[in-house]
Amino acid sequence: MLALALFGAASTAQAADSPASALEAFKSSHQSVVGLVHDKASSEKIEAEVDALLDYQWIARAALGGERRYAKKCDPRCPEYEALLAQLIRENYLKRIRQADSGTVEYLGEEVRKDKAKVDTRVTFEKDGEKQTLEISYVMHWVTGEDGKGQWVARNIITDGVSLSKTYRYEFGKILRDEGIDGLISRLQTKLADIAKAD
Repeated sequence: MLALALFGAASTAQAADSPASALEAFKSSHQSVVGLVHDKASSEKIEAEVDALLDYQWIARAALGGERRYAKKCDPRCPEYEALLAQLIRENYLKRIRQADSGTVEYLGEEVRKDKAKVDTRVTFEKDGEKQTLEISYVMHWVTGEDGKGQWVARNIITDGVSLSKTYRYEFGKILRDEGIDGLISRLQTKLADIAKAD
């Protein structure tokens, strides 16, 4: 079961009121995932840690134009769409972690504005014998769950200046216009199959 229910509406609490900075929260969660991957922990443990960090539900809905447009665009297959996109985001995140296992992750700093923050990192790794570097920023939001507890979660990932959220919104919008929700779900299934083959 995906940890989608963990994420509620953004809290009015200031970032300063949170128990840790966005950078500290991200670093702790990220390093925990890295450790689990390195120790070859079960898929369930790894997925649970990743799912607590990434707000799949928010990303999925933003990709279809936000909360007001979301249901109209994906009905009647919204749960299936959300689950597939969550799986795709998770797999891509873990792929980067496995790449970084042969290199380093630098935590460059954070920019905080009330209950939002951008955490900047630099990932250096080797691919095909060549050193490569990616600048990856995580847009974090301080949110409060149904249990009243708050936490930092990532709602966008920017890789070398390219926003995941904007890319999804553009690509998904085009697919929906041409092929509808059935076409979008088929495309997501194909991408997941391609990742599985690459592994």
